[in-house]
Amino acid sequence: MINPYWEFVIFLVMINVIFTLSLNLILGYNGQFSLGHAGFLAIGAYASGVATTALGLPLFAGVLLSIVCCVIAAAIVGYPCLRLGGDYLAIATLGFAEIIRIVLLALPEKTFGGPTGMQNIHNMYDYLPVPAGPHNGIFNLLFTIVFSIVFLALSVWGVIAFGNFLNGALQKRFGGNFWRYIVWAGFVVLIIANLSGTKGTASASAKPGIAGYVLDIFQFSSAMQPQSLERGQWLIFLIFGLIVLGVNQLIRNFLNSVPGRGVIAIRENEIAATNLGINVFWLKLQNFMLGCAFAGLAGALLAHTLPLIKPIEFGFLKSVDVLLMVVLGGMGSMTGSFVGAISISVLPEVLRGVGEWRMVLYSLVLILFMLFKPGGIFGTSELSDIIRLPWLRRKESGAPDA
Repeated sequence: MINPYWEFVIFLVMINVIFTLSLNLILGYNGQFSLGHAGFLAIGAYASGVATTALGLPLFAGVLLSIVCCVIAAAIVGYPCLRLGGDYLAIATLGFAEIIRIVLLALPEKTFGGPTGMQNIHNMYDYLPVPAGPHNGIFNLLFTIVFSIVFLALSVWGVIAFGNFLNGALQKRFGGNFWRYIVWAGFVVLIIANLSGTKGTASASAKPGIAGYVLDIFQFSSAMQPQSLERGQWLIFLIFGLIVLGVNQLIRNFLNSVPGRGVIAIRENEIAATNLGINVFWLKLQNFMLGCAFAGLAGALLAHTLPLIKPIEFGFLKSVDVLLMVVLGGMGSMTGSFVGAISISVLPEVLRGVGEWRMVLYSLVLILFMLFKPGGIFGTSELSDIIRLPWLRRKESGAPDA
């Protein structure tokens, strides 16, 4: 079974993926610079929290209410603000997010929690009965095995990709084609040097190293233990995963539709889109409401994942975090949203083994990416474009397939 701490982190990663996709739809594909996206996350979280606790509605109704509230709020904010552009739109949406945060502080504490936040929101586990019998532990074990294989594959791919990226960036400035090997060797040495962190962590003074934190994600020995038999972890992960894939597919289908193509055309040249007969304002408002609806969905999931939600958590820094995820992954890239959200969410946790140097290394990695890859990791490309690129080159050159 996956460690409960890392289980919580992975849930937050999937929620951040949905949140990042929602902002990327507005910023990356439509070119509307919104700095108040955290306000819609707050509306979604509190709407679902109040609906399921104070009103006693089921989880599905709470999530649906969150989406509806965010769509209404997006229409109210977007109708006057989307006539602005650039920095003016960013300031207007930032003001909206601050208004939401202050209103949440002023609402009745009995229902909304006030400054101390809401603490009695039901967790996702409260709504799903645990499957009876030993097969529940078997499902948890199978899920952990599959997840560990995927995690290992993504980790190896990430290290190789980071080495290649750094090699290309440094080769242009300093020459040499050996930088990737330095990066790969550095990761190997770092893991070997921290293997001692997996031993003796029972004492209060022991500090697990990087390898200790990573290896502690998986707890195969507890697969058939009571804590595994009594928790439907695999079912919760399955639901979260299906929601993430569903949101990704819905956004992808929208972008491939006629309105989605119009949204991208507005980003490229608004005047040319107007001359083509596109109702620019209505399409921008429609896209803004759709992105905010997905932000409300992320907020609802967040409310039923965190043990406590407070208005201070939905301030300006939250909007900056999601903006950083979009920019790091690549504006206008669905794959980039996944990579940006995962990187920003997991990197600080993985670096906990280095103690107080954690945030220094975290900031250094972000600075390097912004210096050498200002367009983001994927830019406007998707993973399918990169995978199919060699095949397309062979077709264009007329060479036979291998």
